[in-house]
Amino acid sequence: MAEKRDYYEVLGVSRNASEEEIKRAYRKLARQNHPDANPSDREGARERFKQVSEAYDVLSNPKKKELYDNFGHEGVSRQYGPAGFNMNDFFRQHQSEFETDSVFGDIFSSLFESLFGFGSAGFRGADPRRRVGGDIRIKIQLSLEEIANGARKRVQISRYDRCEACVGKGGHNPQTCSTCQGRGQVVTVSRSFFGTFRERRVCPNCAGTGEIFKETCKKCAGSGRVKKSHKIELNIPAGVSEGQFMRLRGEGHWGPGGRGDVNIEFAEKPHNLFKRIGDDVMIEFPISFTTAALGGNVDVPTLNGKRKIKIQSGTQSGAVYRIRKQGIEHLNGGKGDELVRIIVHTPKRLSAAQRKLLQELADKDYKVPNPRKPKR
Repeated sequence: MAEKRDYYEVLGVSRNASEEEIKRAYRKLARQNHPDANPSDREGARERFKQVSEAYDVLSNPKKKELYDNFGHEGVSRQYGPAGFNMNDFFRQHQSEFETDSVFGDIFSSLFESLFGFGSAGFRGADPRRRVGGDIRIKIQLSLEEIANGARKRVQISRYDRCEACVGKGGHNPQTCSTCQGRGQVVTVSRSFFGTFRERRVCPNCAGTGEIFKETCKKCAGSGRVKKSHKIELNIPAGVSEGQFMRLRGEGHWGPGGRGDVNIEFAEKPHNLFKRIGDDVMIEFPISFTTAALGGNVDVPTLNGKRKIKIQSGTQSGAVYRIRKQGIEHLNGGKGDELVRIIVHTPKRLSAAQRKLLQELADKDYKVPNPRKPKR
């Protein structure tokens, strides 16, 4: 596989370029590399267009940009998957930006059709009868125990479903639109020094449906969709992290071209005992100085109940014991450990008997080490 070019170099911007500068550079290059503007090199133009779109997809997204700035192409691919840039996902993610510019939107609609053989679902000129419904994004709070072992969750969402009264059409008694002859689009052709451009627009008479209805559906008020509550079952794998996503394809809002997706973002609830360190968990465990000096067995809490560990004699405050495979399961197999940081507890109040015993120990000339330089 050929080495990817630097995204800043592809767009011709500096690393401290603003969002507006990045967008402006992208729009300029997208127009320049439209296949219709390069009739003698359409294949090369398509490839160049894909490169600038991939660069824009990363640099226009703050999270992706931060990963790229810190770790390069590998950082982005690790977080968002190694499959590479997907033009279809790119158009869906940035459709609102393109729709604000009618000329730019028409160029993208034409390009999308030339690349993939059909119109983009979210752009001007696209066939509304093939438009995919929108995505739904939700956030789920998970306990550390659920993250460690995986969990099954039932989540209730509110989504748009197809109106059964009009079968998603928005009306009754349809007639073919006389303006677009049922195509849903009107096409105009213009010429410039770049070449010939086909400009597609939604038919103003039927709003792109290709049909005119004598009667508007009362149940959905002509939208073709009704909002309903829906429950979905989630099988959450062990080992997920704060900010990671799970995508449920085809569970989002309904559209004539199919359903969108449900994107679930995971959040970690704070735990009252454990701190997560990657796939390990850590707990601070106080012991008496007699146990620290003489050793002994203690019961330590874990994410799956208590485990007995042996404290060695002479254990110092800050020593760490490791309980194997009591941490978080890896997404790709295996399991982390539990780290037990020992804290030697010094009591603030002593009974008379305890004070007497300690005084006897002090009288035995208990040796304290000399001062020393900190190790870290």
